[in-house]
Amino acid sequence: MKSPHPGAAPDTVAVTTAAVNPLQQGLALFQATPPDYARAVGWFRAAAESDDGDGLAMLGLCQLEGLGMPADPVQARALLERAAARSSAIGRFQFGRVLMTGRGGPADEARGLSAYVSAAAMGHAEATFNLANCLYAGVGCLPDRLAAKALYLRSRNLGCALRPQGVLVHKRELKAVRTLAHRFADPRRLAFLIGERQQELALVQAVVQPRIEQRRKADKPQPLRQAGRLAVGVVAAVAGTLGGYLRPPSSDAGPTTLSF
Repeated sequence: MKSPHPGAAPDTVAVTTAAVNPLQQGLALFQATPPDYARAVGWFRAAAESDDGDGLAMLGLCQLEGLGMPADPVQARALLERAAARSSAIGRFQFGRVLMTGRGGPADEARGLSAYVSAAAMGHAEATFNLANCLYAGVGCLPDRLAAKALYLRSRNLGCALRPQGVLVHKRELKAVRTLAHRFADPRRLAFLIGERQQELALVQAVVQPRIEQRRKADKPQPLRQAGRLAVGVVAAVAGTLGGYLRPPSSDAGPTTLSF
Protein backbone atom coordinates (compact mmCIF):
# COMPACT_ATOMS: atom_id res chain seq x y z
CA MET A 1 0.00 0.00 0.00
CA LYS A 2 1.39 3.39 -0.97
CA SER A 3 1.94 6.08 1.61
CA PRO A 4 -0.58 8.93 1.31
CA HIS A 5 2.34 11.34 1.51
CA PRO A 6 5.02 10.65 -1.09
CA GLY A 7 8.48 10.68 0.39
CA ALA A 8 7.28 10.15 3.98
CA ALA A 9 9.36 7.81 6.14
CA PRO A 10 7.87 4.39 6.78
CA ASP A 11 6.31 3.70 10.15
CA THR A 12 8.85 2.71 12.81
CA VAL A 13 8.45 0.81 16.05
CA ALA A 14 10.01 2.52 19.04
CA VAL A 15 12.13 0.13 21.10
CA THR A 16 13.06 1.17 24.63
CA THR A 17 15.36 -0.69 26.92
CA ALA A 18 15.29 -0.11 30.65
CA ALA A 19 18.56 1.25 31.96
CA VAL A 20 20.59 -1.31 33.87
CA ASN A 21 21.42 -0.32 37.44
CA PRO A 22 24.81 -1.89 38.30
CA LEU A 23 24.28 -1.55 42.05
CA GLN A 24 20.90 -3.30 42.00
CA GLN A 25 22.25 -6.03 39.74
CA GLY A 26 25.14 -6.59 42.13
CA LEU A 27 22.91 -6.62 45.21
CA ALA A 28 20.61 -9.19 43.63
CA LEU A 29 23.58 -11.52 43.07
CA PHE A 30 25.08 -10.72 46.49
CA GLN A 31 21.84 -11.58 48.30
CA ALA A 32 20.87 -14.54 46.13
CA THR A 33 20.61 -18.09 47.49
CA PRO A 34 23.34 -19.13 47.07
CA PRO A 35 25.11 -15.80 46.53
CA ASP A 36 27.28 -15.24 43.46
CA TYR A 37 29.93 -12.95 44.90
CA ALA A 38 32.26 -13.08 41.89
CA ARG A 39 29.62 -11.74 39.50
CA ALA A 40 28.35 -9.30 42.12
CA VAL A 41 31.84 -7.80 42.39
CA GLY A 42 31.81 -7.04 38.66
CA TRP A 43 28.60 -5.07 39.00
CA PHE A 44 29.77 -3.29 42.17
CA ARG A 45 32.96 -2.32 40.37
CA ALA A 46 30.91 -0.85 37.53
CA ALA A 47 28.83 1.13 40.03
CA ALA A 48 31.98 2.32 41.82
CA GLU A 49 33.51 3.49 38.54
CA SER A 50 30.52 5.80 38.11
CA ASP A 51 31.26 7.17 41.61
CA ASP A 52 28.16 5.61 43.19
CA GLY A 53 28.60 5.77 46.97
CA ASP A 54 26.80 2.50 47.72
CA GLY A 55 28.68 0.82 44.85
CA LEU A 56 31.98 1.91 46.42
CA ALA A 57 30.75 0.64 49.79
CA MET A 58 29.76 -2.79 48.50
CA LEU A 59 32.98 -3.17 46.53
CA GLY A 60 34.90 -2.22 49.68
CA LEU A 61 32.91 -4.72 51.73
CA CYS A 62 33.66 -7.53 49.27
CA GLN A 63 37.35 -6.63 49.30
CA LEU A 64 37.38 -6.41 53.09
CA GLU A 65 35.87 -9.86 53.57
CA GLY A 66 37.35 -11.56 50.51
CA LEU A 67 33.95 -12.17 48.91
CA GLY A 68 34.35 -12.84 45.20
CA MET A 69 37.79 -11.23 45.16
CA PRO A 70 41.05 -11.42 47.15
CA ALA A 71 40.85 -9.83 50.59
CA ASP A 72 42.78 -6.57 50.94
CA PRO A 73 41.81 -4.71 54.13
CA VAL A 74 43.98 -1.67 53.34
CA GLN A 75 42.42 -1.07 49.93
CA ALA A 76 38.99 -1.92 51.29
CA ARG A 77 39.33 0.66 54.03
CA ALA A 78 40.19 3.33 51.46
CA LEU A 79 37.11 2.41 49.40
CA LEU A 80 34.86 2.51 52.45
CA GLU A 81 36.22 5.91 53.47
CA ARG A 82 35.44 7.22 49.98
CA ALA A 83 31.95 5.74 50.19
CA ALA A 84 31.39 7.35 53.60
CA ALA A 85 32.49 10.71 52.19
CA ARG A 86 29.82 10.32 49.48
CA SER A 87 27.08 10.01 52.10
CA SER A 88 26.54 6.27 51.69
CA ALA A 89 24.84 4.82 54.75
CA ILE A 90 26.39 1.42 53.97
CA GLY A 91 29.79 3.06 53.56
CA ARG A 92 29.55 4.90 56.87
CA PHE A 93 28.42 1.75 58.66
CA GLN A 94 31.21 -0.39 57.22
CA PHE A 95 33.80 2.36 57.66
CA GLY A 96 32.76 2.54 61.31
CA ARG A 97 33.39 -1.20 61.63
CA VAL A 98 36.95 -1.02 60.25
CA LEU A 99 37.73 1.97 62.45
CA MET A 100 36.44 0.16 65.52
CA THR A 101 38.30 -3.07 64.79
CA GLY A 102 41.47 -1.60 63.29
CA ARG A 103 41.21 -3.55 60.03
CA GLY A 104 43.31 -2.12 57.23
CA GLY A 105 44.77 0.56 59.48
CA PRO A 106 44.87 1.86 63.04
CA ALA A 107 41.80 1.58 65.23
CA ASP A 108 40.05 4.84 66.04
CA GLU A 109 37.06 4.29 68.28
CA ALA A 110 36.04 7.96 68.39
CA ARG A 111 35.87 8.20 64.58
CA GLY A 112 34.20 4.80 64.42
CA LEU A 113 31.51 6.00 66.80
CA SER A 114 30.98 9.12 64.67
CA ALA A 115 30.60 6.95 61.58
CA TYR A 116 27.98 4.84 63.35
CA VAL A 117 26.13 7.97 64.48
CA SER A 118 26.11 9.32 60.93
CA ALA A 119 24.84 6.04 59.45
CA ALA A 120 22.24 5.64 62.21
CA ALA A 121 20.96 9.14 61.48
CA MET A 122 20.38 7.96 57.90
CA GLY A 123 18.20 5.11 59.19
CA HIS A 124 20.71 2.27 58.84
CA ALA A 125 19.37 -0.44 61.15
CA GLU A 126 22.61 -2.33 61.85
CA ALA A 127 24.58 0.88 62.38
CA THR A 128 21.96 1.85 64.97
CA PHE A 129 22.42 -1.53 66.65
CA ASN A 130 26.22 -1.19 66.71
CA LEU A 131 25.93 2.36 68.02
CA ALA A 132 23.78 0.99 70.84
CA ASN A 133 26.49 -1.62 71.54
CA CYS A 134 29.10 1.14 71.81
CA LEU A 135 27.01 3.24 74.18
CA TYR A 136 26.12 0.23 76.30
CA ALA A 137 29.74 -0.90 76.70
CA GLY A 138 31.48 2.47 76.58
CA VAL A 139 33.38 1.91 73.32
CA GLY A 140 34.60 5.25 71.97
CA CYS A 141 32.42 7.06 74.50
CA LEU A 142 31.24 7.07 78.09
CA PRO A 143 28.69 4.35 78.86
CA ASP A 144 25.12 5.58 78.42
CA ARG A 145 22.93 2.56 78.92
CA LEU A 146 19.62 4.37 78.83
CA ALA A 147 20.45 5.79 75.39
CA ALA A 148 21.75 2.37 74.35
CA LYS A 149 18.45 0.72 75.23
CA ALA A 150 16.57 3.38 73.28
CA LEU A 151 18.78 2.74 70.25
CA TYR A 152 18.29 -1.03 70.54
CA LEU A 153 14.55 -0.33 70.39
CA ARG A 154 15.00 1.97 67.40
CA SER A 155 17.15 -0.58 65.56
CA ARG A 156 14.40 -3.14 65.99
CA ASN A 157 11.83 -0.65 64.66
CA LEU A 158 14.09 -0.13 61.63
CA GLY A 159 14.04 -3.86 60.91
CA CYS A 160 17.27 -5.10 62.50
CA ALA A 161 16.93 -8.80 63.30
CA LEU A 162 19.75 -8.78 65.87
CA ARG A 163 18.95 -8.71 69.57
CA PRO A 164 21.27 -7.69 72.41
CA GLN A 165 22.07 -10.45 74.87
CA GLY A 166 21.32 -9.87 78.53
CA VAL A 167 19.97 -6.32 78.07
CA LEU A 168 16.74 -5.66 79.92
CA VAL A 169 14.59 -2.55 80.03
CA HIS A 170 13.32 -2.14 83.57
CA LYS A 171 9.80 -0.92 84.16
CA ARG A 172 11.04 2.34 85.65
CA GLU A 173 13.06 2.98 82.46
CA LEU A 174 10.38 2.15 79.92
CA LYS A 175 8.93 5.65 79.50
CA ALA A 176 12.37 7.25 79.20
CA VAL A 177 13.55 4.62 76.72
CA ARG A 178 10.50 5.09 74.50
CA THR A 179 10.85 8.88 74.65
CA LEU A 180 14.52 8.73 73.73
CA ALA A 181 13.85 6.29 70.88
CA HIS A 182 11.31 8.74 69.48
CA ARG A 183 13.76 11.62 69.75
CA PHE A 184 16.55 9.60 68.16
CA ALA A 185 14.29 9.00 65.15
CA ASP A 186 14.88 12.62 64.11
CA PRO A 187 18.05 12.50 61.97
CA ARG A 188 18.71 16.17 62.66
CA ARG A 189 18.85 15.60 66.42
CA LEU A 190 20.51 12.21 66.86
CA ALA A 191 24.13 13.40 66.88
CA PHE A 192 23.26 16.43 69.00
CA LEU A 193 21.36 14.41 71.61
CA ILE A 194 24.11 11.81 71.97
CA GLY A 195 26.77 14.52 72.20
CA GLU A 196 24.74 16.44 74.79
CA ARG A 197 24.32 13.34 76.95
CA GLN A 198 28.04 12.57 76.67
CA GLN A 199 28.86 16.08 77.90
CA GLU A 200 26.55 15.64 80.88
CA LEU A 201 28.13 12.29 81.70
CA ALA A 202 31.64 13.72 81.46
CA LEU A 203 30.68 16.53 83.83
CA VAL A 204 29.22 14.13 86.37
CA GLN A 205 32.21 11.80 86.06
CA ALA A 206 34.54 14.72 86.78
CA VAL A 207 32.69 15.18 90.07
CA VAL A 208 32.44 11.53 91.04
CA GLN A 209 35.78 10.11 89.88
CA PRO A 210 38.02 11.97 92.39
CA ARG A 211 35.88 10.68 95.23
CA ILE A 212 36.18 7.13 93.90
CA GLU A 213 39.97 7.48 93.76
CA GLN A 214 40.04 8.81 97.34
CA ARG A 215 38.07 5.82 98.53
CA ARG A 216 40.43 3.43 96.78
CA LYS A 217 43.42 4.98 98.52
CA ALA A 218 41.82 4.99 101.95
CA ASP A 219 42.58 2.14 104.34
CA LYS A 220 38.93 1.73 105.14
CA PRO A 221 35.95 2.50 102.91
CA GLN A 222 34.36 5.86 103.74
CA PRO A 223 30.68 6.63 103.13
CA LEU A 224 29.97 8.97 100.24
CA ARG A 225 29.01 12.50 101.22
CA GLN A 226 25.73 14.07 100.21
CA ALA A 227 27.29 15.68 97.12
CA GLY A 228 28.54 12.31 95.97
CA ARG A 229 25.12 10.77 96.41
CA LEU A 230 23.57 13.63 94.47
CA ALA A 231 26.07 13.13 91.63
CA VAL A 232 25.30 9.42 91.53
CA GLY A 233 21.62 10.28 91.27
CA VAL A 234 22.29 12.55 88.31
CA VAL A 235 24.28 9.80 86.60
CA ALA A 236 21.45 7.35 87.14
CA ALA A 237 19.01 9.82 85.62
CA VAL A 238 21.20 10.59 82.62
CA ALA A 239 22.76 7.23 81.82
CA GLY A 240 20.77 4.61 83.63
CA THR A 241 23.82 3.40 85.56
CA LEU A 242 27.06 4.60 87.07
CA GLY A 243 28.72 1.24 86.63
CA GLY A 244 29.81 -0.41 83.43
CA TYR A 245 33.03 1.49 82.85
CA LEU A 246 34.67 -1.90 82.33
CA ARG A 247 33.87 -2.81 78.76
CA PRO A 248 32.40 -6.23 78.03
CA PRO A 249 32.74 -7.58 74.49
CA SER A 250 30.24 -5.91 72.16
CA SER A 251 28.44 -7.61 69.32
CA ASP A 252 28.97 -6.55 65.72
CA ALA A 253 26.15 -6.41 63.23
CA GLY A 254 28.35 -8.33 60.82
CA PRO A 255 29.74 -7.78 57.37
CA THR A 256 26.83 -8.69 55.14
CA THR A 257 23.74 -7.23 56.79
CA LEU A 258 22.29 -4.43 54.70
CA SER A 259 19.68 -1.77 55.32
CA PHE A 260 18.61 0.92 52.86
